[in-house]
Amino acid sequence: MIALAPLKEIAEKCVRCGICQSVCPVFAEIQKEAAVARGKVSLIRGLLSEEVGYSDRLSTYFLQCLGCGACTENCPNGVRAHELILAVRGLMVAKRGLSFPKRLIFRQILNSVRLLPMLLKTGSLLQGLLFKKVPEESGLHLRFSLPYLNKERLIPSIATPFFLDRFSEEVEGKEEGRRIGLFSGCSMNYLFPSIGETTLRLLTQNRFVVILPKNQTCCGLPAYGSGDLETVRFLKEKNIKAFSHTGVDQIIVPCGSCFYFLKEGYPKLFPEDEEVKTFSQKIVEPSSFFLELGNFSRQSSPAFDQEKKLRVTYHDPCHLRREMKIYQEPRQILRSLPGIEFFEMKRPDRCCGMAGSFNFIYYDLSKKILRHKLDDIEATDADYVATSCMGCMIQLQDGIHHRRTKTKVIHLIDLLGQVQP
Repeated sequence: MIALAPLKEIAEKCVRCGICQSVCPVFAEIQKEAAVARGKVSLIRGLLSEEVGYSDRLSTYFLQCLGCGACTENCPNGVRAHELILAVRGLMVAKRGLSFPKRLIFRQILNSVRLLPMLLKTGSLLQGLLFKKVPEESGLHLRFSLPYLNKERLIPSIATPFFLDRFSEEVEGKEEGRRIGLFSGCSMNYLFPSIGETTLRLLTQNRFVVILPKNQTCCGLPAYGSGDLETVRFLKEKNIKAFSHTGVDQIIVPCGSCFYFLKEGYPKLFPEDEEVKTFSQKIVEPSSFFLELGNFSRQSSPAFDQEKKLRVTYHDPCHLRREMKIYQEPRQILRSLPGIEFFEMKRPDRCCGMAGSFNFIYYDLSKKILRHKLDDIEATDADYVATSCMGCMIQLQDGIHHRRTKTKVIHLIDLLGQVQP
């Protein structure tokens, strides 16, 4: 995340060598110079020198980026191109405003204390009317066409009730223990409550008192990815306030993307905010946390009591691997679990193509990017593909559903929870 002032100086560091072409998932599919970091940096130079004007076409070029960071990771000059692109999205919002759908979602729905839960609760009641269940799979298909939602897309069911509605704000363990916060995020709260329940059980079994503030909200990463810094600021303040008087010294975040943004994004966007520094220092990631804890059970559960071990591979979320450098820890856990054989896929760090709103705006392109990941998964012949990001889970479930392969998608926390007594 880069301050706007040095944008031009950073862009000038690009020598147009083209290495980014070989690693950019979007360029691999559409083969256009404007799709790759080198082309976008050239456009940024033109924009800042006023040789290029703001337009819908320019906006499209900058939105056709996953923000996966592969270009930055491989740049010999250290140009953080994906952050440059995100910064320019912020400039474009400041100049031209948000599109109507994004303005509605970010400024009206996410900024409301009650509107998002109310809309989703209404949606959960209407699921049977608007969607049809997919046999033997945890997902739904649209009955009728809706904007940005392809009828063939596999959509996770809306949870009833939501995760945060299932528990009190303070959940005690078997014995009185240290207090730890649990950040639910949107996906876990509304779509994958079982991951939250497993996390909660693991923590209470390890003698933690778990704090679940009811007024916590979206981390703000989707808004930031669209250049909406105003909404990010609002959500940041809500989340800090939600945990400010809970007495926790750690906050565990099961979603890798949320973890990255709370831990790394907030301090970079708001470097002078002391409350942000204090809050972000408390943010912890589950695989690192449980490895440091060092005493999770190795006892096998009935689900793993079988002659043949389950084959498991792991997909690295971009934010967790490239931004936070957390990739060995999940593998250490997987290799330690009974009843599991871990198999590394060819390119575990290849982006799945989700990237939040990118998947909704460019669904067909997103599926083309995903197919390479699915090829790698299939080559392992895995029973399960584990990951630590719920956005990646949604994307992988959709792709595997369409391929009709046997592999199931599971969160790392759920695998860890399977071996707990």
